[in-house]
Amino acid sequence: MSPMAPYHIRQYQERDHKRALELFSKGIIEHAPANFRHVLTLPQTLLTLLGMLVTIVLVYGSWLLATLCCLFVLLCLWLFVWHSCKKFVSTCLQADLADITKSYLNARGSFWVAESGDQVVGIVGSLPVKDPPLGRKQLKLFRLSVSSQHRGQGIAKALVRTVLQFARDQGYSDVVLETSIVHYSALALYQAMGFRKTDEFFISTFTRLMSFSILCFTYSLPFDWEPQM
Repeated sequence: MSPMAPYHIRQYQERDHKRALELFSKGIIEHAPANFRHVLTLPQTLLTLLGMLVTIVLVYGSWLLATLCCLFVLLCLWLFVWHSCKKFVSTCLQADLADITKSYLNARGSFWVAESGDQVVGIVGSLPVKDPPLGRKQLKLFRLSVSSQHRGQGIAKALVRTVLQFARDQGYSDVVLETSIVHYSALALYQAMGFRKTDEFFISTFTRLMSFSILCFTYSLPFDWEPQM
């Protein structure tokens, strides 16, 4: 990090808990529109809407009714996407984020915050992978999030570099992570930093139908690796 950077990164403290949860929650909810657009661009969604539109016009002879029905379906889709994001946030807040010190700092991992002025504007965590591939020692990156008002300043990249440096210092061979296919800015960041895609999977049959996959990335640490500032 440049000495002139308008932020600094430090280890998480208990007083950061409320702000960390707020950053994570807002970051996930902000992806709801991207998730919705993804669903709308699927061929199955477009064909369903077109089929419903044509059927209603042919049966009832009303373009107004057909349009209203399509709008109602779109509203239902939006509510479903919004609810899914809220449910994911709720699950995480009741799991590892309920007690960050216990979940990360006391579990051979770590958790960091990026601070600008006196405000926490970014977070990231890491935990050792329990069952890594044979001969590998892997650290997993979690919960990367940066305030929307502070993006474009290199904070996310600096947080990821902090995880990479921690992994090197602790003797890990790889840093791994998972992110959704619609987190476009995160995907661009990870790939630009040298992470390589290693796997892709679907959480459920429904997410497979919606082509909503989870991508897995790996950064292999060379012995003489040093983070670029």
